Amino acid sequence: MSTPKPATPQTGITWPLDAKGRASSTPVNKSVWTTALTAFKSSNNAKQLISKIDNEKNWRANYMKYVNEFVVLQAGASPEECLDSCRLGLQKLNSTMTWSVNGEVKSSALDAMSSSSSTPFVTEIKANSGSSPFSSFTLKSPLGSEAETLSGKLLKAQGEAWATYGCIEPSASAALTHISATISVNKLVENKVFVLLGATSSLGPFKSLAKLGATIACVARKGKKMEKLIKDAEASSATLLLPTREGVPGADLLVDAPALADWILSLPKGSEQIVLGCYAYLDGEKHVRASVAMDLIAEKVCAQRKGSALAYLVSPATSHAAPEDAVLDVTQRYMNTPTWHGLFRAGFGTFAKNTFYNADNDIKIFNGLSNFQGPNYALAKTSQQWRAMLAKAEGAVVSANHAPAARTESMVGYATIAAALEGMQSFPPLVAFDPDTASDMMAAILLWDLTSSTSAALPSNKDAHPTLLLIQNACHGGMWRCAYDMESVNTPSFLFGRFTSSYTPTDSLAK
Repeated sequence: MSTPKPATPQTGITWPLDAKGRASSTPVNKSVWTTALTAFKSSNNAKQLISKIDNEKNWRANYMKYVNEFVVLQAGASPEECLDSCRLGLQKLNSTMTWSVNGEVKSSALDAMSSSSSTPFVTEIKANSGSSPFSSFTLKSPLGSEAETLSGKLLKAQGEAWATYGCIEPSASAALTHISATISVNKLVENKVFVLLGATSSLGPFKSLAKLGATIACVARKGKKMEKLIKDAEASSATLLLPTREGVPGADLLVDAPALADWILSLPKGSEQIVLGCYAYLDGEKHVRASVAMDLIAEKVCAQRKGSALAYLVSPATSHAAPEDAVLDVTQRYMNTPTWHGLFRAGFGTFAKNTFYNADNDIKIFNGLSNFQGPNYALAKTSQQWRAMLAKAEGAVVSANHAPAARTESMVGYATIAAALEGMQSFPPLVAFDPDTASDMMAAILLWDLTSSTSAALPSNKDAHPTLLLIQNACHGGMWRCAYDMESVNTPSFLFGRFTSSYTPTDSLAK
């Protein structure tokens, strides 16, 4: 498990220190899960799970079974208890993480949001006058051609092909169809300020929004990526709002969360809707700290700017609710797998059936947790799901859609992962997406969420249970519908990937 080892005294959101002055993420992880479990007051299973987590000596190796069991209990609880568990878990996480200045702990991260005295940001406005806003939505072709994009009927056909193959849900295909047929799609971004936390994220919507001429508040660290983002936007008609200090644009979520929340609240207060996108990703323990920063900002902005919307890219590599149809599809696919897979299953324990768990109310739970990702990843991404469920219940518009595995820098930077990413496509309907294709797809679905009267993102469209928010428009890359449990095909995926280069399964492409 990634344990924070600061080389220099830290400022910003930090891990609490133990009695010996050491920072460790494991006690925080365990305490957040056990605190969230206290919401299920009448559940003996919850009490037993608290005890098991407290007594677990090797959290890094064994966390997955506990986290999955938590999600099953949460989905089977009443909607009120489910939301209470989200609230308690977030409160515990945000109040346990600390706020430090030059290595000295000053307060909890939660308290820092109202007491920090850091230098405020000044807004730099860059109104670009490049190409006119695109009137039709365009999606980078999955064929790999740098120049080719899909729009209109071609985009519709590709969305349908993905859904037929099984790497996105039919509802996601329907959303893509709607956006592909929308005339003057650029009007969908009017009267909105898209605040992108992690604006340079590979799967974030910046490029798509810029092409449509959106107003985009860009939060990303200073450096080459931020400079490139600003430069690339010059070819569009997008208006960029940049947090700036001493004339230099850029901000660090881990260090500047309180000042960033105040800066976002200072943005135009007319009829514009704030759409706060939480897209930042950092490796290891920093991912939790970044998620805490985004959550604290989201909580403050939603409380003070009523009518704001939140946007998340949900990770299929978590434990979460899935539709009954996916369970039936997995069973059918498993019955039709090759005979030689069965031989390997018997001899090596690979090719195990993809398993769903039944909550007490019969909600199906998919366990996509990956031991490689680790408990910090599970906590960070699950905490985002908690905020999504809570915020919708409290009246916010919340777009929270599963995004597929993609060839991002954080994935292909490791040879083992890069190989497994390609090799997993040997097991339909798994698909590894190119980042630009996935980014465009998720941006289109975001726009549908924000503007469609039937979107699950709207608080007026009530879910039977809070956990069901995450089902509509899922682009899970095939994980819900693959015959096999992902952990059981890791080794075969790696081996197959050693002998293949970047490609897309032919059957997933529109004919």
